[in-house]
Amino acid sequence: MRPELIPLLVVALLMLSAGGGEVDRVEILVDGDHTIDQLDHALIVGDATVTVPDTATVSGPIYVIAGDTRIRGTGDGDVVQLAGNLTVQEEAIIEGELRLVGGVRTIAPGAAIAERTSFEPVPQESSPAARIVAFVLQSLVLGVSGFGLARWKPTLLANVGDSITDHVLVSGTVGLLASVTLLALFVFMAFTLILLPISVLGILVGLLVVGYSVVVYGFLVGQHLPFERPGLASAVGSVLFLGVLTVLPRIPIVGSWLGITLVTVGIGATLVTYFGLRRFEPVQLPE
Repeated sequence: MRPELIPLLVVALLMLSAGGGEVDRVEILVDGDHTIDQLDHALIVGDATVTVPDTATVSGPIYVIAGDTRIRGTGDGDVVQLAGNLTVQEEAIIEGELRLVGGVRTIAPGAAIAERTSFEPVPQESSPAARIVAFVLQSLVLGVSGFGLARWKPTLLANVGDSITDHVLVSGTVGLLASVTLLALFVFMAFTLILLPISVLGILVGLLVVGYSVVVYGFLVGQHLPFERPGLASAVGSVLFLGVLTVLPRIPIVGSWLGITLVTVGIGATLVTYFGLRRFEPVQLPE
């Protein structure tokens, strides 16, 4: 599943739980072509193509967050479109509620729909001023963090920085495995409403690790800047590195991947050194 679909998946699970649905029985389709003839549980359509044929009657609710969903038969439950493509054809019957939030849809005039609600959020691109303010706020937080850590706890940043520069492969591997595994874990936690706060907390901790790695990169950049005070050099380096991460996605093809690679290595280095509390030393095999 694409990472950008995870917020929509969480929203779909929350809507299902709020409506009294059985979250533990939900089925998620993330790829391939599927024909649904029977359905007695909730269905979430990801990057898949789903067809409800004209001879089928499904009773479970259907949540569309991506992919293509075509309804020709009868649906006893609700159909909720958060994103993706939805087609409701002439012979289709939806006895529940058809809720349209986002995405692209084609609703045939002859389709029998018991209730239809539509919420169309107006897309608003952030203005240049808003982007500048966001960058300034992020720079302020990272700059202050870099200044404080470089001045009072430089060993922490140095240990993580050494892992980035001397053990790139190990740090990148650990960062990739941790990111993928923990992200999947937090998503599965969201399936159980009682674990949702833990899932949100885990995501916040993940953002903290990313921010910490940016500060470490700023510390490394600051070592090459003409500043005598390490705190000031680290603060300026953090802002410069944040600017690089902001500009990289504008470079076609390689820009985004380069930014992701840098952050992944930083995450791994932060984890293998326990936020710099100890220096990473790889295991030496006996000769």
